[in-house]
Amino acid sequence: MNCLDFRRQLLTDPFSKDIELLTHEAECPSCAPFARDVRAQEIRLRNALQEISPPEGMAERIQLAARFDQRSTVQRRWWYSAAAAVLMTVGISMVSLVSTSIDRGNVALAQSVINHIEDESHHLREAQQVSAGRINRVFARFGAEIAGNIGTVNFAAECLMRDRTGVHLVMPGQMGPITVFFMPGEMADSNIAVNSTRFSGRILPTSWGSIAVVGESGESLDGLGERLAAAVRWPDSRTVDSNLFGRGRLIAASFTQPQDS
Repeated sequence: MNCLDFRRQLLTDPFSKDIELLTHEAECPSCAPFARDVRAQEIRLRNALQEISPPEGMAERIQLAARFDQRSTVQRRWWYSAAAAVLMTVGISMVSLVSTSIDRGNVALAQSVINHIEDESHHLREAQQVSAGRINRVFARFGAEIAGNIGTVNFAAECLMRDRTGVHLVMPGQMGPITVFFMPGEMADSNIAVNSTRFSGRILPTSWGSIAVVGESGESLDGLGERLAAAVRWPDSRTVDSNLFGRGRLIAASFTQPQDS
């Protein structure tokens, strides 16, 4: 089983006991953290769905309304009012669920960024400057092109973030290396904080997806995300498809490609 088959099967059934799947997870250093993240998201989603329960006494109210409905037109009106109240309650619950799901999705995305940095921390030690040709080729895989000065880059590659591929850069900073993820198709409604015991940064929304900029705690990142987002020209957001099964997918394997010069 290769990495692409593993991730497809895992996304279909995160808790599969398939021997081949579990063997690949145990042996692949890139897929193991991906599996942990997928299962954690599945657990959070199940917990969110379990938190929804019908209003107390709803069944009794519906039954009572049905009995009254058989007696008179006036009482039928009351039943409609009760039904409307139930629908309103359910609607409010669904809005609350959607809002909660969005908040949890933001948290999951921020945690995925931290997990990716920690799982591929060896890239933080890259010290040789990447050529402009290498950077252009990485972005060209997504139909994007460099339109401004990005600055010094010590690592540049295509990588997988959750179920989408994007661009992974490492740049030198004042406190240490700065990690940048260009995540086409990973839409965000507002800025999302990214924090851990070691790293801090944020995810910025863009018209084509989002961009994460994360450095060592205490690193000054003001304006860096906006400058980098403006330095890359992306195709129309309707044509950007970095889903695992879309145009931006990794054909040979779904993990970070090695650098070339």
